[in-house]
Amino acid sequence: MPKIHIGKKIKDIWKKSRLKGTEFASLINKDRQVIYDIFKRESIDTELLQHISKVLNHDFFAYYSAEPQVLKDPTNKFGFATKEDFENLKKLVEALAKKIDERLPEKKPAARKKYGKK
Repeated sequence: MPKIHIGKKIKDIWKKSRLKGTEFASLINKDRQVIYDIFKRESIDTELLQHISKVLNHDFFAYYSAEPQVLKDPTNKFGFATKEDFENLKKLVEALAKKIDERLPEKKPAARKKYGKK
């Protein structure tokens, strides 16, 4: 199993979360300077890692499992989407619209009704 620098992993996910350093530190009950110390660590106490995982909505323990798991996207918790997310959504909507258009029957012009005598 390759060696994992968990501090770097935490820092990467924290940056994506768009939390300020002081906010993140407060949420894990640490001083702001401590979080920068955490980013330098190759290993970390499991209780602290569990707390950080909950705050950042990310399973950091998955990095240590034998089989890699799909990790949760932190954008879900914080409500931020990337430009790539919007592009993917746009493509999906366009594909769905095309499928709907293909399934709709062609519209025929309405027949004119004749009223009265001419």
